Amino acid sequence: MKRNPALKFQGIATAALLMSAASMAIAQTTNFYVNAFASPGTDISSGSQTSCGVWYGSSQLFWDGNTADTLADPGDFSCYVAVDLNDSGGNVMEDFFTPGPNDNLWYNGSPQGVQLSQYKAVHFDVLWDTANSTIGIDQFNSVETINPGLANSDPNASGVGSGLDVQVAGLGTTSPEPVTLGYLDIPDAASNGWVTVTIPINPSASGIDGGVGLMLKKWISTPGDIPANSAAYFWIGNMWFEGSAAPPPPPTLQLPAKPTAGLNVLASTPGLYDRQQVGLVASNGVSWVGHATTANPVTYSFTIDGFPQDPATRYACEAYLIMSPNPTAYDLALDYNEANAIIVSLQQGAGTTMMSFQDKINSPGSEAFSTIGTVTNNGTALGTWSVTFTSDTDVTMTAPNGSTSSFVFTNASSFAETVSPGMYLYLGMQGNNAASLNDAVCYSQFSLTGVAAAVTDNFAADTTLNTNTWYNFMATGPAGVFVSPTNAAFWLKWNTPASGFHLQESSGIQGPWSAFSSDLVINGAGAILQLVTTNDVPAGTPDAFFQLIKP
Repeated sequence: MKRNPALKFQGIATAALLMSAASMAIAQTTNFYVNAFASPGTDISSGSQTSCGVWYGSSQLFWDGNTADTLADPGDFSCYVAVDLNDSGGNVMEDFFTPGPNDNLWYNGSPQGVQLSQYKAVHFDVLWDTANSTIGIDQFNSVETINPGLANSDPNASGVGSGLDVQVAGLGTTSPEPVTLGYLDIPDAASNGWVTVTIPINPSASGIDGGVGLMLKKWISTPGDIPANSAAYFWIGNMWFEGSAAPPPPPTLQLPAKPTAGLNVLASTPGLYDRQQVGLVASNGVSWVGHATTANPVTYSFTIDGFPQDPATRYACEAYLIMSPNPTAYDLALDYNEANAIIVSLQQGAGTTMMSFQDKINSPGSEAFSTIGTVTNNGTALGTWSVTFTSDTDVTMTAPNGSTSSFVFTNASSFAETVSPGMYLYLGMQGNNAASLNDAVCYSQFSLTGVAAAVTDNFAADTTLNTNTWYNFMATGPAGVFVSPTNAAFWLKWNTPASGFHLQESSGIQGPWSAFSSDLVINGAGAILQLVTTNDVPAGTPDAFFQLIKP
């Protein structure tokens, strides 16, 4: 029999339930020493993933027993890093460090990893090799000084001068997905001697608990524009995490939020510009070019039932449909990597929402989009939006309130399917600001009509993502793409750090309490989200109570 309880909520968010205040006051985390490179056994062969090595990219690492870290203890040597910025892969450096040789539990043996929310900062020493480097420190930090116009380092960095991304890898798994702790410019003083650098740790950052390795990363968006023999050489020494004086405050269990049934694409990663999306499995017979006529219009439409409504969020959060013809590969950034692309995107403003039709032509590795047409809805982003072609070039966009906008798309020939696969199509969202994190765009329907690969998906009636129709192309990191079932009751959410805390439920406020779990838990951006369905609450009672507790 189907139960429809009147769900009630109790949030207890204190570690003091089973801990005295005195014990909390004196608790602290001691320093954690990653690697002082004291002997060859701690190191290091390019490609190794068991101690230290190159996780990805063309950089190389070598143990250097002739170069001591003069800021460290006697007998502590260094790791020599060689980086060629002209590597065609773009991600020229992703170097991985763990303790070694006999203390390798951080990577392989520990199911918990290192709880980085318990630490204040990352420290290590750096020395620039002036004699052998063919570029200067400033050029390594800011590659646009080598060639103006280049995109430098991680696109989510706060500025173009971010020489290195300092990351933690792992999330407690053997297939690490890195989470950025901070961005580091190598100091100019490192060309004259060893310098200690410090990267503060935000204890509320998402995904840092359960780390299994420290990574230094260098990413360049357009490596082919870097002159040949642009090489950087430097030493790294004495890597360690500074322990906190006391544990962070306990998490707060927030009031429940109502889910929206359908395809949820949620900004679950700390990267503000990470794309959460699904990709249509059909990749031939998707383009309108050569098929659309007045008698046989081709229409791409989607219905949005959920959209971030916080005023700080809605002016930035973006829902989108991306189309790219004759692509080279499925990837997470189709709009950026492919030469030709269309983005049909919408953003909600104060009282109106605008959908834009934009394209780029022969411009791989860029966001050089031009706006071709727009249509405005008086109200929110909710409702059905569509783009209809009645020829290769004649386009009409329609908003939920019936408003239309028509234009001629002169670049249509660039979107013909000339090779297989013919066209990739992505549906998703991008948060674009911090207020969007852990919030979702919810699609209840998608439809493509008038082409050979016509498809209609009623997401609101689905129980899971239909993998015969869609690929899940969530951003690297915690899952942000899921179908919320019709029996979803509410979201429970609490902030991080929350290491060691567990959710419990009871049918009465006095207990007894039992462990609670559900099928869908998302480690989001500085928060944990857990879905509660009507089947998750205790049987035979109209009430359900929840608490967070740390034994």
